[in-house]
Amino acid sequence: MEQPWEFGLAIVRCQEASRRQSMSEVAVREAASTAALDEESYRIALAEAIVRHHSEGVAWSVAADVARGDKHVAKLRRVRDISVGVRDALGQAVWRAGADRKDAQRFADWSMRRELAEGGASGSWTDGELASPGYRT
Repeated sequence: MEQPWEFGLAIVRCQEASRRQSMSEVAVREAASTAALDEESYRIALAEAIVRHHSEGVAWSVAADVARGDKHVAKLRRVRDISVGVRDALGQAVWRAGADRKDAQRFADWSMRRELAEGGASGSWTDGELASPGYRT
């Protein structure tokens, strides 16, 4: 088990966890945008292929199935599916980063309480700063 953190280390660890969560959130926004653009490209190509196949004499009832078999449409669907998977995986990464940030905060709080309980407070935890970085009393 890790030893209690000194005040400076607690601030650094909490800031790192917060930064990782923020970076994960940015990555999700970017992945969502990419997934939406890939979805748009796929749907447009699919619609155009359906109309093209119907104009070539394929019945409406099967034109969509035939269109999905076009190499270009199939490739766009694959790209779309991968983008959606990346977006979903990053959503889980944000959840994990949030949990890690909360864990770091809890460990910083525990470190402060333990040091105070042992009477070893050097003033670093009690000089007007809370365990949460960026907050002052």
